[in-house]
Amino acid sequence: MRVSDAVNSRRSMRVFKPDPVPKTVIEWIIETANRSASNGNLQPWKLYVTTGKARERLSAAILAAIDTADHGPGGEYDVYPKEFAPVYDQRRKLVGKQLYTLLNVPRGDTAGMQKQFRKNFDFFDAPVGMILCVERGMGNGQWIDCGIFLDQLMLLAREQGLHTCPQAAFSRYQHVVRRELKIPDNQIVICGLALGHADPDVIPNSLVTERAPIDDFTTWYSA
Repeated sequence: MRVSDAVNSRRSMRVFKPDPVPKTVIEWIIETANRSASNGNLQPWKLYVTTGKARERLSAAILAAIDTADHGPGGEYDVYPKEFAPVYDQRRKLVGKQLYTLLNVPRGDTAGMQKQFRKNFDFFDAPVGMILCVERGMGNGQWIDCGIFLDQLMLLAREQGLHTCPQAAFSRYQHVVRRELKIPDNQIVICGLALGHADPDVIPNSLVTERAPIDDFTTWYSA
């Protein structure tokens, strides 16, 4: 698969088949992604991989925390800006509307939205659930490095015929993730990543998000 094929076919899937992913394939994806660029070759990413019963225990623990209103301290970083400029707010609202329309969850259906939100913590039934962390003392540059590493994981998964879904939602329940996976206090939970075989026949997986034309964000200089 060409890199452009992987980029163009990558999208966040929200329904996965239970088919297991061989450990050798997971290891190849991680080992190859470890070639990602990083400032000063620090390689700051910390990755926790769960499968089988371990993935089920993590999911069950987070869902139990939700059910008992054990929300803990919340995430340790802002996933979104405190205020959205109109263009970004429009994009966020559009993709939300598109997704929930495909899910047949009408606006105002709080129960339906909560049901879908909970699926995040089951990794959308993917057989592999990853948690990406970074050490607390690292700077903004190392967060960029972790983002590059995350992107490489997703693209390499496509080369293996797999799909993914990056999930910042896990940062909300980092206190549970930390406890279940014995993540040390000097690491920040950035996000989760669902990985597996996506079900191509379900409607939610048909969502292809829109992209802005490059002139909206690119400035050219030639002289």
